[in-house]
Amino acid sequence: MSTAADRIRRLADRRGEIQNRHVVAALHVSPATAHRVLQALVTGGTLERLGRGRAARYRLRQVRRRFRRAGLDEQRVWEGLAADIARIRPLEPDVARSLAHAATEMLNNAVDHSGGRNVEVSVRFERDGATVVVVRDDGVGVFRRVCQDFGFASPPDAIVQLEKGKLTSDPSRHSGEGLFFSSKAITRFRLESQATAWIVDNEVRDSAIAPSEVTRGTRVQLEVVPGHVPNLESVFAAYTDPDSLRFTRTRATIKLAGLGKTLVSRSEAKRLVARLTDFEHVTLDFSGVDAVGQGFCDEVFRVFARAHPDVTLEPSGMNDAVAFMVRRARAAEVRPRASR
Repeated sequence: MSTAADRIRRLADRRGEIQNRHVVAALHVSPATAHRVLQALVTGGTLERLGRGRAARYRLRQVRRRFRRAGLDEQRVWEGLAADIARIRPLEPDVARSLAHAATEMLNNAVDHSGGRNVEVSVRFERDGATVVVVRDDGVGVFRRVCQDFGFASPPDAIVQLEKGKLTSDPSRHSGEGLFFSSKAITRFRLESQATAWIVDNEVRDSAIAPSEVTRGTRVQLEVVPGHVPNLESVFAAYTDPDSLRFTRTRATIKLAGLGKTLVSRSEAKRLVARLTDFEHVTLDFSGVDAVGQGFCDEVFRVFARAHPDVTLEPSGMNDAVAFMVRRARAAEVRPRASR
């Protein structure tokens, strides 16, 4: 049976902000009783108060914690945050598990790779039901680190490779799977550094690169919306060989390899196919691509395919124009019959 405190928490969750009068109307209690329960929820850490007196407003408490990076235990950090989330806005077990997976992976990345002094973690609760966790460090920046370690020219080049998975600066301690699977385990994922953001929206199965105001360090935003969170086991199964249980499949968003919705050059194709030999099956997602050139398709579907027949390329999301160019490039790979 729900208590008055539970009903007030749900009221604040639904409305975003509440006042004493809202509690009086919803619970049919006196103003004094409503005030007493609201204050208890503030003291207990479920609500925070904005303003004073009769104009005071209440909303679900925003959580923010700051840690020294050296020696930080990501599991202990997350256990404290998870307890706050469970008290303020309880999540379904599967949703909580997916969020825990992504958050601990991102905390571990900040500890092992950022080289910074501090890590800040915050949690906020949106009116649409979204729970948003933000992990930020003051280190070198994820895209700068990847570019330095692998010789990529720019943050977008780094993102094209990070999206594929199996990219790590420390292969003795990391498999390169953490960032890949974290980006797919929640509703929306946003990784920002060097004025660049990599955005993954699993609700619509889209990935994009956008400007960002984050110029120092790294910020990761993890968002879960009940009813729109991928099943964690299904995410792993989609990219894992069922026999060997190895990470052998990946998905590449084609539009990330170019500067617009049209990809024509062989250099764009080479950026796309780089490191695809690490996988046995690659889904090439052409969603959002209006047109592709002969050179681009030839490089991917004839040159690369001929050189690496053990890598299966599966194009998807193509419009008619793109599908025609892909078929044309693949037809060129078929050797003509010898004349008799």
